[in-house]
Amino acid sequence: MGVKATSHPRAADRAWRITLRADSSRRWGVSVAVLVGLASVACGAVYPELSSPLRPPPAGRELNPPPPEDLLFLGFKQARIPSTTRDGRKWDKLGGAAPDPYGVLFLNDRELFRTPVQSNTTNPTWPNQKKANYRIPRGSKLRIEVWDSNPVNNHPICVKRLSSLKEDAYQGEVAFDCDSGASVTLRVEPAHAKIGLGFYYELRTERIFISRVIQESPAGRLGVQKGDEILAIQDKPVPSFEEGDAQSLVNANASTGVKLKLRKPSGDQETLTVTNGPIYPLASDGIALD
Repeated sequence: MGVKATSHPRAADRAWRITLRADSSRRWGVSVAVLVGLASVACGAVYPELSSPLRPPPAGRELNPPPPEDLLFLGFKQARIPSTTRDGRKWDKLGGAAPDPYGVLFLNDRELFRTPVQSNTTNPTWPNQKKANYRIPRGSKLRIEVWDSNPVNNHPICVKRLSSLKEDAYQGEVAFDCDSGASVTLRVEPAHAKIGLGFYYELRTERIFISRVIQESPAGRLGVQKGDEILAIQDKPVPSFEEGDAQSLVNANASTGVKLKLRKPSGDQETLTVTNGPIYPLASDGIALD
């Protein structure tokens, strides 16, 4: 007895579904492989970044050079807030009666930094805030705001426009009163310093490149720039280095002078000596200051 060439409709449907799933799986596998390959290319190689140690400056010793005049160490020192708003209402309707204040400093109408919220207090000091050096150009417009953080709408506690802070830097702080009856004290000091070289470098197999330079540092003042290739340290050519040689040579000679032979991106070569000295990092440099 012969067998019909046409199959049952249900069997044909199952076969079509299996074929579709197999084809989709193959295409999906190819797509994943392509995406993984593209991601690997996009990410590029990651090289270890090194730098010489930083240390606090000696207490009481005059730094040379001194901090730039337009670089100030800033942070909120404290605020004193009335127990109620000016019309007698509680600050916080949902939690405790006291406000949940935070402070913001604006430079030319752009936010420079803000504190975290300190909950349920009329005497905030914001102990967890980041205090750092900030560049305040001459003639800049500054504005301080203190707000009560609320789930729906934040409420203003103080808004104050300030003139130049340069004179206040030598007093260590500036205090002012607000229309709400609150008072705010801002910590204002000449830029704080660390002692070090001020450059970071990457080890790339048999080559070494400058990866970052702090502008106000010994390296920055000598013109060392990101992208410079280090050809030799202490007259020892980089290709002859063993593991750990670069870091050892830099760290061991930081106090007396690290001799670097550099090749600029332009191809020009120069030799210079970088010695530990004052570093005045900006907030964006990511160096913690006291």
